[in-house]
Amino acid sequence: MWDALNRAERYRDLAEECRRLAATSLSAQMRSRFSRMAEYYSTLAEGRTSLRRLVAMARVAETARAN
Repeated sequence: MWDALNRAERYRDLAEECRRLAATSLSAQMRSRFSRMAEYYSTLAEGRTSLRRLVAMARVAETARAN
């Protein structure tokens, strides 16, 4: 699970870096590309976070059934 958390954090960092690059790029083409990359990394980060929530909920349900 920690691996998923670390990846989510890394994806968030990459998304932020892409947003910064998009904001400072002189080329419209590069601004667009960096913006798309930021969206992609944000989506990956959210997916990892959602996966973590699902795993946690499954563990709680498993523990409840065991008791």
